[in-house]
Amino acid sequence: MPSAEGLVRYGLDELLRGLGLAPEWTHRDSARLGVSTEEGRGDGLWLRITPQALADLATPRLRTSAEAGRVKIDGEAWPVPVGPSGPTDALGDLVAGAAWWLAGLQERAVSERDRHGRFPYARSLQAALGAAPGGPLRPAVDVYRRRLAAALREAGIDVPGRTWDGAPWAVALTHDLDALRTRRLRALVGGLLRGDVRGALRQALGPDRRWTTTEALADLGQRHEAPATWFVKPGQWTPEDLPVDLTARADRLRTLVADGEIGWHPGYGVHDHPARWNAEAERFESAIGTPPRLARTHFLRWSEPETPRALAGRGVRIDSTLGFAEHEGFRRGTCHPFRLYDLDADRPSDLWEVPLAVMDTTLTDYRGLDPEAGAEAIRSIFEAARRRGGIAVVLWHNQIGGDDAAWDRWVDTLDRELGRARDEGARLGPLAGLLSAWQGDANQKRV
Repeated sequence: MPSAEGLVRYGLDELLRGLGLAPEWTHRDSARLGVSTEEGRGDGLWLRITPQALADLATPRLRTSAEAGRVKIDGEAWPVPVGPSGPTDALGDLVAGAAWWLAGLQERAVSERDRHGRFPYARSLQAALGAAPGGPLRPAVDVYRRRLAAALREAGIDVPGRTWDGAPWAVALTHDLDALRTRRLRALVGGLLRGDVRGALRQALGPDRRWTTTEALADLGQRHEAPATWFVKPGQWTPEDLPVDLTARADRLRTLVADGEIGWHPGYGVHDHPARWNAEAERFESAIGTPPRLARTHFLRWSEPETPRALAGRGVRIDSTLGFAEHEGFRRGTCHPFRLYDLDADRPSDLWEVPLAVMDTTLTDYRGLDPEAGAEAIRSIFEAARRRGGIAVVLWHNQIGGDDAAWDRWVDTLDRELGRARDEGARLGPLAGLLSAWQGDANQKRV
């Protein structure tokens, strides 16, 4: 089990990082900032943490919405998943609450998984909260950070903050390319068996829709001067993994996305097979020419500590898997990058998470929205990131099947919302580029 002390340090470190600050661990008598169960420890700013919050970190549990604590920030009552129920003014409990969200203690407390092995949105505190503050569209950790910033300023500590290369917030455009070309004979036979003669002939004889829609996504990024991150699959292991064609299309892909980034999209069947992780990493490097440094798993499959350890062990430094498949929002309670925490090893990982916020199939398949309602969902995500100075990571697939006109309408929807985001001051770009800008924007002051 994780130690409460280690998690408190992690929570404070990540909250301060987003403010352009870093903790300098020193003797408590000379500290300017600390977390303690006691009141008034010297001249520094001491954030009071309750014994109940420490106990909740050591033994994770998932409370109901009614059982959660509440902190009032900017006139709204936000949930605190650790510490006593009811209203709280213990700032140390916000530090512990940040660790609870970021380290995935919610997911550790719930054993239930869906048929793909994923933590289900329906079992989350976000789902219980719904549209209330701290729900799926509202990043609670970033609100805790705002409250901490106010306390630091009141104590006379300068808070430099961070931007995205000068921009107040960001949108990362990402694409999962589950396949790069259509198997025409298979498409013809499948369409004929379904009785869709016109569709079968179009897929067999017309332009390859999987590739033309990949080109359309590249054009989308170019219109908005937004190089994207493209995740490609180098392996096929199960029926959920489409036939692999990375090597055959690698040269065309590199040319098409020359100004963007190419990341690894580990296959569905890789999830619990160590040898397959190695095989895919090697195939990726052979096809793309560089080892994988960015990743997002197929179907957003994720288990801890196995998945992040497998990625980090093969050279990946940035992941963007941690979103909900069933609902847009902020699975770990934040729209800012953060280091993942290895709960079994009880220490921060070297793997950075830039959390996924909204996915096309979430809106179309899981939620069944039309483009107009989907646009509202995208705007809600963008507004949350804008208000908190964070990043909204968008995932849009090239077309695998279905209605061509419907795919085009949804891309038009995304096109309009990206334009709106640019008008509202967002920096648009790829994951690694934006993370580097955010990390380098401020020289972290020690506190």
